[in-house]
Amino acid sequence: MKAIIFIAHGSKKKDSNNEFIELIKSISKEDKIHDLKEAAFLEIATPNLRDVINKIIKKGAKKIELYPFFLNSGKHVAIDIPNIKNEYEEKFPSIRFKLYEHFGKSKSIETIILNDINSN
Repeated sequence: MKAIIFIAHGSKKKDSNNEFIELIKSISKEDKIHDLKEAAFLEIATPNLRDVINKIIKKGAKKIELYPFFLNSGKHVAIDIPNIKNEYEEKFPSIRFKLYEHFGKSKSIETIILNDINSN
């Protein structure tokens, strides 16, 4: 079973967290590759990343992909998320983990921005 977890920072503002969750629900409807698709937060909001990883492991995931929904490579992208991935790889050596580059590194971002600013 293949799973993907989309990871955001988390906010004190419930509306901000809900925006992220709704985006992931929309993406999940279109994704035909993964059996399990989840949203998770690193701080402040729930569900937190470790809880989501534990949940999908219990559901039988054998490959877990992590997609950091961050624009820049700050501490969470460069240190925290890789450390969590490494921690789970050690605990569960039979499960394959993949960490994508953060959203801000996507080659599609420039296209999105250009489409937005050139559509008027």
